[in-house]
Amino acid sequence: MDLAQIQELCIIFMKECPSGALHLHELKRIFGVPSSSAEESLYVETIFRSFDTNQDNALDFLEYVAALHLIFRGNLEDRLKWSFKMYDKDGNGKLDRQEVKRIIRCYS
Repeated sequence: MDLAQIQELCIIFMKECPSGALHLHELKRIFGVPSSSAEESLYVETIFRSFDTNQDNALDFLEYVAALHLIFRGNLEDRLKWSFKMYDKDGNGKLDRQEVKRIIRCYS
């Protein structure tokens, strides 16, 4: 990404998140996730948690840019690693029964 693209992202980010942090409820609003949809809510929460690298329950601008870069410009291997990591809740490098059940709930 060049400087102009980063500046444009910063303007968009600050417009959507004047506090300088994107919280889960704001991400759900941006994606139009209705509060009545448990499956969609769970899916967006899983995505949010995977990008909240410092686990402060908010995405700062650097986490936001990293997420967009991975999703839109990352190579296939990096995106596959992220997808796996997103569902490997305990970080042991394997998907156990509970983790697989959660995936199925997200997509059923």
